[in-house]
Amino acid sequence: MKMTRDIHDIVGGLLMSAAGLFFALYGREYNFGSADRMGPGYFPVVLGWLLFGLGLLLAIPAWWRQGSPIVLQWGNLFWSVASLLAFALLLYPLGVALAALAASLVALIATKMALRTRILVSLAVAALTTVIFPIGLRMTLPIWP
Repeated sequence: MKMTRDIHDIVGGLLMSAAGLFFALYGREYNFGSADRMGPGYFPVVLGWLLFGLGLLLAIPAWWRQGSPIVLQWGNLFWSVASLLAFALLLYPLGVALAALAASLVALIATKMALRTRILVSLAVAALTTVIFPIGLRMTLPIWP
Protein backbone atom coordinates (compact mmCIF):
# COMPACT_ATOMS: atom_id res chain seq x y z
CA MET A 1 0.00 0.00 0.00
CA LYS A 2 1.42 3.35 -1.06
CA MET A 3 1.14 6.12 1.50
CA THR A 4 0.15 9.58 0.31
CA ARG A 5 2.11 12.18 2.23
CA ASP A 6 0.39 15.35 3.45
CA ILE A 7 1.46 17.36 0.42
CA HIS A 8 -0.70 20.37 1.36
CA ASP A 9 1.20 20.97 4.60
CA ILE A 10 4.59 20.07 3.11
CA VAL A 11 4.25 22.57 0.27
CA GLY A 12 2.65 25.22 2.50
CA GLY A 13 5.33 24.85 5.17
CA LEU A 14 8.17 24.99 2.66
CA LEU A 15 6.69 28.10 1.02
CA MET A 16 6.33 29.74 4.45
CA SER A 17 9.93 28.85 5.24
CA ALA A 18 11.15 30.20 1.91
CA ALA A 19 9.30 33.50 2.42
CA GLY A 20 10.61 33.78 5.98
CA LEU A 21 14.17 33.06 4.89
CA PHE A 22 13.91 35.68 2.14
CA PHE A 23 12.74 38.40 4.53
CA ALA A 24 15.23 37.40 7.23
CA LEU A 25 18.14 37.62 4.81
CA TYR A 26 16.87 40.67 2.93
CA GLY A 27 16.27 42.56 6.17
CA ARG A 28 19.98 42.32 6.99
CA GLU A 29 20.54 45.06 4.38
CA TYR A 30 19.12 47.53 6.92
CA ASN A 31 20.37 48.62 10.32
CA PHE A 32 19.26 45.97 12.83
CA GLY A 33 19.50 47.99 16.04
CA SER A 34 18.67 46.36 19.38
CA ALA A 35 15.53 45.29 21.21
CA ASP A 36 15.18 48.65 22.95
CA ARG A 37 16.20 50.76 19.91
CA MET A 38 14.95 48.85 16.90
CA GLY A 39 16.32 49.73 13.52
CA PRO A 40 14.47 49.34 10.20
CA GLY A 41 15.87 45.82 9.76
CA TYR A 42 14.80 44.48 13.16
CA PHE A 43 11.17 43.73 12.36
CA PRO A 44 11.65 41.91 9.02
CA VAL A 45 14.60 39.86 10.32
CA VAL A 46 12.88 38.70 13.52
CA LEU A 47 9.56 37.96 11.82
CA GLY A 48 11.37 36.32 8.89
CA TRP A 49 13.15 33.87 11.17
CA LEU A 50 9.91 33.20 13.06
CA LEU A 51 8.10 32.50 9.79
CA PHE A 52 10.97 30.26 8.67
CA GLY A 53 10.76 28.23 11.90
CA LEU A 54 6.98 27.97 11.83
CA GLY A 55 7.12 26.78 8.24
CA LEU A 56 9.53 24.02 9.18
CA LEU A 57 7.34 23.07 12.15
CA LEU A 58 4.49 22.66 9.69
CA ALA A 59 6.39 20.85 6.92
CA ILE A 60 8.55 18.37 8.83
CA PRO A 61 5.78 16.46 10.67
CA ALA A 62 3.72 16.43 7.47
CA TRP A 63 6.38 14.25 5.85
CA TRP A 64 5.31 11.32 8.07
CA ARG A 65 1.60 12.12 8.12
CA GLN A 66 -0.87 10.72 5.63
CA GLY A 67 -2.83 13.25 3.64
CA SER A 68 -5.20 13.50 0.76
CA PRO A 69 -3.96 13.98 -2.80
CA ILE A 70 -4.07 17.43 -4.35
CA VAL A 71 -7.07 18.00 -6.56
CA LEU A 72 -7.05 21.15 -8.67
CA GLN A 73 -10.42 22.79 -8.87
CA TRP A 74 -10.17 24.44 -12.25
CA GLY A 75 -13.61 26.02 -12.08
CA ASN A 76 -12.83 27.87 -8.85
CA LEU A 77 -9.48 29.02 -10.25
CA PHE A 78 -11.10 30.29 -13.44
CA TRP A 79 -13.83 32.24 -11.64
CA SER A 80 -11.35 33.71 -9.13
CA VAL A 81 -9.13 35.03 -11.91
CA ALA A 82 -12.19 36.25 -13.83
CA SER A 83 -13.31 38.09 -10.70
CA LEU A 84 -9.95 39.87 -10.36
CA LEU A 85 -10.02 40.84 -14.03
CA ALA A 86 -13.60 42.09 -13.73
CA PHE A 87 -12.65 44.29 -10.78
CA ALA A 88 -9.59 45.65 -12.57
CA LEU A 89 -11.51 46.43 -15.76
CA LEU A 90 -14.56 47.92 -14.03
CA LEU A 91 -12.86 49.94 -11.28
CA TYR A 92 -12.50 53.26 -13.08
CA PRO A 93 -15.56 53.11 -15.35
CA LEU A 94 -18.00 52.03 -12.60
CA GLY A 95 -16.29 52.98 -9.34
CA VAL A 96 -15.29 50.90 -6.35
CA ALA A 97 -18.79 50.05 -5.15
CA LEU A 98 -20.13 48.62 -8.41
CA ALA A 99 -16.80 47.03 -9.41
CA ALA A 100 -16.59 45.21 -6.07
CA LEU A 101 -20.22 44.12 -6.41
CA ALA A 102 -19.62 42.74 -9.91
CA ALA A 103 -16.34 41.06 -8.96
CA SER A 104 -17.94 39.41 -5.95
CA LEU A 105 -20.85 38.14 -8.04
CA VAL A 106 -18.41 36.69 -10.59
CA ALA A 107 -16.36 35.00 -7.86
CA LEU A 108 -19.49 33.41 -6.40
CA ILE A 109 -20.57 31.79 -9.66
CA ALA A 110 -18.71 28.59 -8.71
CA THR A 111 -20.55 28.24 -5.39
CA LYS A 112 -23.81 26.45 -4.69
CA MET A 113 -25.31 29.37 -2.77
CA ALA A 114 -28.80 30.58 -3.44
CA LEU A 115 -29.02 33.66 -5.66
CA ARG A 116 -30.38 35.78 -2.82
CA THR A 117 -27.44 34.81 -0.59
CA ARG A 118 -24.95 35.63 -3.37
CA ILE A 119 -26.48 39.06 -3.81
CA LEU A 120 -26.45 39.77 -0.06
CA VAL A 121 -22.82 38.63 0.27
CA SER A 122 -21.82 40.73 -2.75
CA LEU A 123 -23.58 43.79 -1.34
CA ALA A 124 -21.74 43.33 1.96
CA VAL A 125 -18.39 42.94 0.15
CA ALA A 126 -19.07 46.06 -1.92
CA ALA A 127 -20.02 48.06 1.19
CA LEU A 128 -16.95 46.94 3.13
CA THR A 129 -14.65 47.60 0.17
CA THR A 130 -16.08 51.10 -0.22
CA VAL A 131 -15.84 51.89 3.49
CA ILE A 132 -12.29 50.54 3.87
CA PHE A 133 -10.46 51.78 0.79
CA PRO A 134 -11.76 55.12 -0.55
CA ILE A 135 -13.30 56.28 2.75
CA GLY A 136 -11.19 54.76 5.55
CA LEU A 137 -7.80 54.75 3.83
CA ARG A 138 -8.62 57.82 1.72
CA MET A 139 -7.42 56.20 -1.48
CA THR A 140 -8.12 58.29 -4.54
CA LEU A 141 -10.57 55.90 -6.16
CA PRO A 142 -13.97 56.78 -7.59
CA ILE A 143 -16.79 55.40 -5.47
CA TRP A 144 -19.46 55.70 -8.19
CA PRO A 145 -19.33 56.16 -11.97
